[in-house]
Parts: sequence; C-alpha cells; structure tokens
Amino acid sequence: GIGISALGFGCMRLPEIQKEDGTWEVEQEKVNAMMARAYELGVNYFDSAYFYCHQNSETAIGKALKSVRDKVYLSTKCPMDMVKKPEDFEAILDTSLARLDTNYVDFYHFWSINRKVFDEKILGMGLLEKAQELKKKGKIRHISFSFHDTPDALKYIIDNGEGLETIL
Repeated sequence: GIGISALGFGCMRLPEIQKEDGTWEVEQEKVNAMMARAYELGVNYFDSAYFYCHQNSETAIGKALKSVRDKVYLSTKCPMDMVKKPEDFEAILDTSLARLDTNYVDFYHFWSINRKVFDEKILGMGLLEKAQELKKKGKIRHISFSFHDTPDALKYIIDNGEGLETIL
C-alpha cells in the first residue's frame, strides 16, 4: 500500500568539503537544491545510513526535507558491528532520529547482514523483538534489512525473520 517512487535518492555520496581541521561537512545548500529538485520530479524515497558522508548524511537529509517530511519516505540503517548489546539497537536508532530531525523512520534496516550476523545478533540478542517494540512505539514504520551473503543464507533469513518487511 505504499507508493514509493520508481527511483529513490541514495544519500551515500552527497557533495562534501573537507575543512582545514580535516573534518568533513556536507554542502547543505547543494543538498537542499538536489533534494528539492528530486522531490519536484516525483522522488519520495531517500536512503541514508549512520556512517554515510562521514556521519553527516542523515543530518543533511533532515534539514533538506524538513518541510516535506510528511510526504517522503526516509530510510536509514543500523550498523550491526556497533550493536554489542540489545540496548545499543535503540540508542543507535535514537541517534539517527535526532540527526534526521524526525521522531520516526519509515524504513529501518539491519545493515549489511549475513547469516552469522542474523543468527548471532538479530536472533541471538532478540533484535527482531526489539525492532517490533520500536515499531509499536512509532519510531520505526517498517523493519528492513540489507544483505550480503549467499542465496541460501537469504532464504534462511526470509524463512526465519518473522517481522522483516523489506530488503534493500
């Protein structure tokens, strides 16, 4: 029932500049113009991740899409290597929500998983249940994952990933 545009806007490589102190910042005015034009042309799906653009992508998206937040779908990803205990999952999500300047994300991905991560972290730590809890709280609209493994592992995850709604 979701009407996602045929093309999405991947926000992994937004225009950035490196400052004299070695840190990076997104060129916000350019990002604003790019995203406004994409939106004007019908793009309504914008995909980011915790680490994209030196950890500045989510903040840039939040600023650029603030005025149309209720008309677009935001997607971001939880870096599974940062999840050491179940509580980390919500803490990482909360950081992304703050950066995006929103109280919910439309698609929240377990990022770049394989069968080992699925078994040890997602199932082993009860993260599917945690994601369902966060969905009930309204912080996540759709529980998702991105995948890097074999076709057999993908089938295993789909067969055992009750509550997973989308794959990227």
